[in-house]
Amino acid sequence: MKRFFTLAILLVSSCVFGQTFTTPIQVNMGGSGLADRSPMMRLDRSGNIFIAWVRGADGSQNGPIAMSVSSDGGSTFSMPVVVCSDANCNSNFQRTAQFVLDTKGNIHLVWMGNRVNKQPDIWYTRSIDKGKTWSTPISVCDADDSSKYAQDFPSIACDSSDNLYVSFLDSREVQRDSKNGHVQLYFTRSLDGGMSWSKNMKADILPGGMGGTCECCTERIAASSDGHLYIAFRSNINNLRDIWLARSNDKGLTFEPALKLSSGDWHVDACPVSGPNLALDADEGAHIVWRDVRDDSMGVSHVYYAYVPKGSAETPVNTAFDAPGASLANYADISLYGNNRVITYQTSNYGTRYLLYSGSKTVVNNRPIPSGSFQEFPTVLFAADGTRYLSWQDAKNDNGDIYFCKETSALVTASVDAEKSATKFAVYPNPISTEKSVISISYSISTPGIMRITDLLGREVSSVRLNPTLKEYTLTLPSLASGNYFCSLEGDGMILVRRIVIGSW
Repeated sequence: MKRFFTLAILLVSSCVFGQTFTTPIQVNMGGSGLADRSPMMRLDRSGNIFIAWVRGADGSQNGPIAMSVSSDGGSTFSMPVVVCSDANCNSNFQRTAQFVLDTKGNIHLVWMGNRVNKQPDIWYTRSIDKGKTWSTPISVCDADDSSKYAQDFPSIACDSSDNLYVSFLDSREVQRDSKNGHVQLYFTRSLDGGMSWSKNMKADILPGGMGGTCECCTERIAASSDGHLYIAFRSNINNLRDIWLARSNDKGLTFEPALKLSSGDWHVDACPVSGPNLALDADEGAHIVWRDVRDDSMGVSHVYYAYVPKGSAETPVNTAFDAPGASLANYADISLYGNNRVITYQTSNYGTRYLLYSGSKTVVNNRPIPSGSFQEFPTVLFAADGTRYLSWQDAKNDNGDIYFCKETSALVTASVDAEKSATKFAVYPNPISTEKSVISISYSISTPGIMRITDLLGREVSSVRLNPTLKEYTLTLPSLASGNYFCSLEGDGMILVRRIVIGSW
């Protein structure tokens, strides 16, 4: 019989600063006195919610991987199942079980573990029954590697053909030559549902072949439906710890030279122990969030957001989005839903913060989730109906527990680049030269409307009221940095949004 335990009643919601959060519920069993840490959350196509975490971590923050499932939108979660009795995973610095669900609902999970000869390798297991039972773990590392080289911080992605892609940090180069080698970003793939894995290959092609990846910072991989791959990672080039993007257009057979994402440098003779997160939109635009302490920041930590259009070869505009006064802003996560995006991150003084952007509008800006203690490692997802699911590690009742809640602020559902809006709302030229900075807007509305220009974080840089009888308006933009912006038309009870690009050419 399928066993469930009711965790809380979600009919009562709490409104905090205009947000609508459901009452947080505890997913793990708790009461052990140990720390349950580092949750990771995913959804399948039927809307089932899967949350995995490191269970009962010991003094070294190692513990078995547990998973719990909700089939009723988060009202109840199943009794936690231990994925593998000897699948101990470290939970420090964004280490946790990383997993995806394929088109059939099978779960594919990877982690770093010392299962053989106390050697840190990347291990893989899968479940075909929604996490009740799991296959015998296998290593995705090269066959002759288990007693030679150390791997760490794996990430996994899946395309629409159920091909699996795993990226990880690999120490073979630095273990061969500790003075001249670097930890590198490596990659493997499986085209048979995880039964076998390709030979490991290097994925971080950096300028001049110098440097490698930051040795203690996580990386994240994402795949388009047709197997285009994007891996966000932090570099170590003579202690330059910036964020880069590796890309492959042939399912990982080859990788392009990495694109630098950081618009400012961070030199530090130590590991920042914090890596990026990313999400892909329907047009294969990459949305990346990360922590940075830039050389010109006077030692202040910020979390940044950047958007990279498909095929772009330019370092994108970076925007800090953490709340003023936030201390040690870190571990950001991001999720997308049409032209909506939601971001979470943790701080040492404000707890976990939550931001929601719908089109060009900031719906929720840097507000705390409703919880009473120190929250860490937040993860966030959009449900199929636009509801946001949040999970995090919380120490309010124990040394560490796993919590879940939902957030239901209204969304703007207009597509950013919807072709159907072209006859009612058009912006030209687009792209726009920074030297001219003059754009024309054609539109068709029956009542007075408002046109707004905002940056990618929803901050308004220009606005004008539109007369419905004119049908066209020419606007001289203020001095704006090169990058991507939103131009929105609000009128006749609708919001139409176009993405515009400003640059020097």
